[in-house]
Amino acid sequence: MTPQPTAEVFRQAMRRLPTGVAVLTTRGPHGMTINSALSVSLDPPTLLVAIGHRTRTHGLLAHAESFTVNVLGAGQRALAAHFAGRRAVGEFGGLDWYPSPVTGDPVLTGSPVSIDCRIDRRIEAADHTLLLGAVRHVHSTGGANDPLVFAGRDYRRLAAEPVR
Repeated sequence: MTPQPTAEVFRQAMRRLPTGVAVLTTRGPHGMTINSALSVSLDPPTLLVAIGHRTRTHGLLAHAESFTVNVLGAGQRALAAHFAGRRAVGEFGGLDWYPSPVTGDPVLTGSPVSIDCRIDRRIEAADHTLLLGAVRHVHSTGGANDPLVFAGRDYRRLAAEPVR
């Protein structure tokens, strides 16, 4: 029998899997950079996010009814870094945002798209909670169309030309 890979071996493997970058927001206001957003279904529209148990966000979402996923554009690296680090109260000071008219969660101005979700289900999975969100509204905020991508421990842009 092959031994189970260590956490470090798995971490190294996952660094080779590029992901989109977003900031999950909830009332407070509070935000956290994520790369775990996943479209589950188009009918009905459903989004999944994974939140680590040891994060402040996990505690805030434990009793929340909703969250918003703000997809980041290629020019929003500083915003991704801001919400990836430890922040004190007032983490939205100086940032351009408005409360969603649907959920009240922060919508980050300049993000290409923001998706409001009502939490339908929480599923415990190892050291994370998976949140299934019923999509309630999609905001097209007029930001850049090129997405911010995370791969190999750094933020990146997509290649200009499609691979054929």
